[in-house]
Amino acid sequence: MGQAGVRIPAGGSGKFVVTAPPGNSADHAAGAGELTYTVEIEEGLPFAPTGTARTIDRILDDDRGWATVAGRTFHQVAEAGELRMLIATPETTDVLCAPLRTNGEVSCRNGDLVVLNARRWAFGTDDYQDAVPMYRTYLVNHEVGHAIGYAHADCPGPGERAPVMQQQTYGLDGCRRNPWPNVG
Repeated sequence: MGQAGVRIPAGGSGKFVVTAPPGNSADHAAGAGELTYTVEIEEGLPFAPTGTARTIDRILDDDRGWATVAGRTFHQVAEAGELRMLIATPETTDVLCAPLRTNGEVSCRNGDLVVLNARRWAFGTDDYQDAVPMYRTYLVNHEVGHAIGYAHADCPGPGERAPVMQQQTYGLDGCRRNPWPNVG
């Protein structure tokens, strides 16, 4: 279920607070196939920066994720990441995702921006209403999938697990929800 009592403003300042990565990321040596990223939350949103960053870190580090499927790993940095993971108000999402029309409803990947709509981050969708943490996992994996070159996929058949690159935000088309690239 979504976060009870959470209010997501329609718009915000467009200014983001960068979450400090855990530990000393300056000592980290990037490996082959690794992408660096920042976690940034638009000012005024009700998400704890450290907890949100930990959630994203856990998703990107999970064995069911892109490391297993595509050989890609991820490391959070304090600045100048190759990807910017942004949690933004619906109106700011619309601006950052243009020319894609998100209509205040969906998230996107636009260049080095992975823009996660704060309304979706807080409340999920109808198909994930009772499983918002699972929806967040889907959201991160889907948009990062675009960032590393994956296109949308269709439901393979009724009752099958939805591919993570299926646009599950719009519905499951007979598939079962699935937030992970590696469904093995």
